[in-house]
Amino acid sequence: MEQASSLADLVRMRLDGDVTGLCRATRSEVLDVRLSATRLLGGSAGSPEAVETLFACLRHGPQWHAAKALGRLRERRAVPTLLELLAEGPYAPGQLDRPAGDALVAIGGPEVVRGLLGLLDRQMTDGAWSFRVLDALARLRPPEAVTPLLASLWLYLPEHAGHVVRTLGAIGDPRAGSALLVLAHSPASDTHLRRAALTALHALPAAAWPPARRYPSAEQLLYAAQRDPDPETARLATTLLARTEDGRNHLWDVLRTAPHTPDQPESPDQAEPSDQPESPPHAVAAVCAHVAEEPDLFAVPEPGEYHALLRHHLRESAAPTVRRAAARALSAYAGAEAGGALLEALDDAHISDTVADLVGRLADPPVRELQELLADTDGKAPQRRGAARALGCIGQTEATPALLTALADDTAPTAVRTAAADALGALRHADAAATLAALAEGDEQPGTLRARAVRALGLIGVPDTLPVVLVCARSPHEVVRARAVAALGGFPVAEAAQALGEFVTYSAEPHGTEPHRAEPHSAAPDLAPTEPHGTPPDLGRAEPRSSDPDLARTALQALRRIGAPALPVLIALADSVDDLSEDLADRLVGALAARPDAEATAVLVRLAATPAPPRAARHVAPGAGRLAPSCPAQEAASLALTERGTPEYLTPLTSLLGPDAWFGAQEAAVHALLEIGTDEAHEHVLAYCRRMTHFYDWHVEAVNAVAEARGVRLGP
Repeated sequence: MEQASSLADLVRMRLDGDVTGLCRATRSEVLDVRLSATRLLGGSAGSPEAVETLFACLRHGPQWHAAKALGRLRERRAVPTLLELLAEGPYAPGQLDRPAGDALVAIGGPEVVRGLLGLLDRQMTDGAWSFRVLDALARLRPPEAVTPLLASLWLYLPEHAGHVVRTLGAIGDPRAGSALLVLAHSPASDTHLRRAALTALHALPAAAWPPARRYPSAEQLLYAAQRDPDPETARLATTLLARTEDGRNHLWDVLRTAPHTPDQPESPDQAEPSDQPESPPHAVAAVCAHVAEEPDLFAVPEPGEYHALLRHHLRESAAPTVRRAAARALSAYAGAEAGGALLEALDDAHISDTVADLVGRLADPPVRELQELLADTDGKAPQRRGAARALGCIGQTEATPALLTALADDTAPTAVRTAAADALGALRHADAAATLAALAEGDEQPGTLRARAVRALGLIGVPDTLPVVLVCARSPHEVVRARAVAALGGFPVAEAAQALGEFVTYSAEPHGTEPHRAEPHSAAPDLAPTEPHGTPPDLGRAEPRSSDPDLARTALQALRRIGAPALPVLIALADSVDDLSEDLADRLVGALAARPDAEATAVLVRLAATPAPPRAARHVAPGAGRLAPSCPAQEAASLALTERGTPEYLTPLTSLLGPDAWFGAQEAAVHALLEIGTDEAHEHVLAYCRRMTHFYDWHVEAVNAVAEARGVRLGP
């Protein structure tokens, strides 16, 4: 009888449907052959010979793989043995509780559930516990496990009750609701247990809410959780309370009893005692956030009082998080009636941006009022700034004259002018390009304003302004330079792409990955007087700093936005990819992968075939070479190719299976070839598997997939 001596023999047997040969291979003297043959038998069609062989392996080895294979076969005769292995726990020889639990879940059925509940009862009797039993019950979700699990809470409390709670949540039976509510309410529960109980309550059927119980009600048991010091716990309790009318009324009470509400005087000597503890700011914010998320849930015939509550918190709350949440809630709940309060709130510097965005999304935005606020030179800077931002969000070009006026006003605060520049960029109004270009070139203008003007030019993308952006990209001002490099991505022309490529090239020079530090004035006595950032002024066509990797990252992102005109530059950069830092190499490969062109694919194939540096490369002095025996560009290119699972990419994918290819991408390449599904793709997969000296699970799955595609079954 033939004895398998290699994994290639196993591949042949599987393709021939040779069950007997695979069974003999489970007794091979070669460990990898023995293990892989056991795995392959797990893909059989219930052959009696294969099942008996796996039972023998379960007794004598390899037990781990035999247990998983029997689980895949859903062999119910293995249930008693698997339960015994699970009961041994994680500290027994072989640690077989994990594959046994997985196999039991795969088999399923009443017998498995009864066995697991028996183990749970045994643990309660012995005072021992194993999380594998709970995990299996959570995955099977049997309703009959609810009562035993509730009883087992006493064994697991206080430290480990969270595991039982999560299991009850996975089952989702309403009978567990009352116990979970008590755990969420009890001060004896720690933060993790309360949060776990609330999460489990969320998993209960919404139709069965609230859980049936007498006094106190479900809503009352959630009051304390809604005020919990943990914000996530408060959010979960808020969501549950919002499911019922009584709960929603309590949430409105939270807003009423919060500090400094209209119904509660601010002066302590005038305040009446309240039976409700004070809610922390995050609990109040959670209520507002849920109102904003589901405004229709809180709808009432006369919402005026609730509108007033939200407006009050928007104006008076001491916490910016509450004011911000109240603004969102008011906008969603009151709709057009919120316009006036939101306009007033624009002067709140902490939440002005949020409020401006909300105003911009109103169904009937107050464009005229916003223009008046922007033009009011006596108004507060945050309010004018917010008005400009809102006009940009609205997207109506009729606001352009007012924005241009604010932008050109040298006496206006810089924050107002920068917001106007941002708004003009958002509007993408070509008529504003000339004014923005003049500001970007103005050396006497604040650097922040120039930077925002350049950014707006990139958003508008008028070709005539490209020379201005190119000059700004070489500005001595760091903030202007950074914005200009990003703005070049808005000009899909070769000239912009070439300029961006230079920034990446310069970053590959020595020390190009070190963070930029401005040189002290004394370090460059032969240079002209420096600007505030310690950078010499622009002397003609100044080159970008070679020691700023942030510019290189921005440049690669901009090249990706440019599209096809950037492809020649990306290909040229790939020639020196080994000189780039790891993150820059990843971004370069990502930009190439975004292009469907054949040239880009060819570069990815070349990068994927790059041999890894020798292991001795890690033993170098700092600065003398790479400190790790890895090739980031090779790895990134290999993974990028595996995402191209179509027949035209068959050759590039096949190249990833070569002996010198990076192993980390080979699993994904095999899956991509299997997805292609042609005979040629399958042959490449089989040739690769035949060369292996060790199989992982995905190797076995690939061989089984090809065999099944050819109609070859193991067994009847």
